[in-house]
Amino acid sequence: MEQKLVFMYAKGMTTRQISETIEDIYDFETSEGFSSDETDKILPQIEDWRNRPLDEVYSILFIDAIDYSVRDNGSIRKLAAYVILGINAYEKKEVRTIQVGDNKSSKYCCLF
Repeated sequence: MEQKLVFMYAKGMTTRQISETIEDIYDFETSEGFSSDETDKILPQIEDWRNRPLDEVYSILFIDAIDYSVRDNGSIRKLAAYVILGINAYEKKEVRTIQVGDNKSSKYCCLF
């Protein structure tokens, strides 16, 4: 169950949406506090990833967006996860950044 909560959180769902989804799928009621407590456990790992050292120069950068839909207060919103993947001097792939924004919006290209 913990892995499923973390997966939903990583997909951008709020703790309220996670609680509602768990109840819909498993007919098991959880509180927003429970979902929040579970997702808070991974916050140190997220911070470590965000603060990891990155190379200053990359031989290749791949920039792409992954589209997905999110249920938000009873309606469906289209969002995109903008991803930059770099190939460093040692030919290792590194995720430079992942930014969530409006679906296919040009304003996010300048954030990287």
